[in-house]
Amino acid sequence: MKKRLGPRELLYPMPAVFVVSAADGEVDVMAVAWIAIAGAKPPSVMMSVRSTRKTLELIERSGEFTVNTPSASMAAQLDFTGIVSGRTVTDKIGEAGLTAIPASVVGVPIIAECPHNLECRVARMLEHGDHTIVIGEIVETHVDESVLDETGGKPLADRIDPLVYIPTVREYRRLGEKVADAYSVGRRYLDGPAF
Repeated sequence: MKKRLGPRELLYPMPAVFVVSAADGEVDVMAVAWIAIAGAKPPSVMMSVRSTRKTLELIERSGEFTVNTPSASMAAQLDFTGIVSGRTVTDKIGEAGLTAIPASVVGVPIIAECPHNLECRVARMLEHGDHTIVIGEIVETHVDESVLDETGGKPLADRIDPLVYIPTVREYRRLGEKVADAYSVGRRYLDGPAF
């Protein structure tokens, strides 16, 4: 039997990343869990940011941001950037013990310690309730060589060791074990029910 919980913002799991924004010499970073891939052509991400956040203000002014995937060992740093406002702490990146380095295409820095970084330009913004949905076109991707497979072409999730956020219990976790190959395991249903 299922219990009804009503409309809730629950989805399992949610990626937990740093989003960096910058405009007119100001730089901010915040933890974001409401983020996902929005499309492949062009490669895009979408995220939902509370309309009162300094990060959103800077994104609106510059039209750019970066998405930085932390490893699980960076949970405290990520959490810090989510609980402290950029309006009261002017150097959240430095206070978190992180290093901002120049991006290649956009004018917003990436975080050096993160094994995976996306440079993004705003494609569209949509107000929705008390949040703004930001769709960003990915204009460059960076990965540490240490997280690439043996051919040097594909980042491996177990080497990135990304954080995920579990909203109901407000905790960060790392990814679990592989359970199947995508686009393969479901093929057994092509010839009819396989149970």
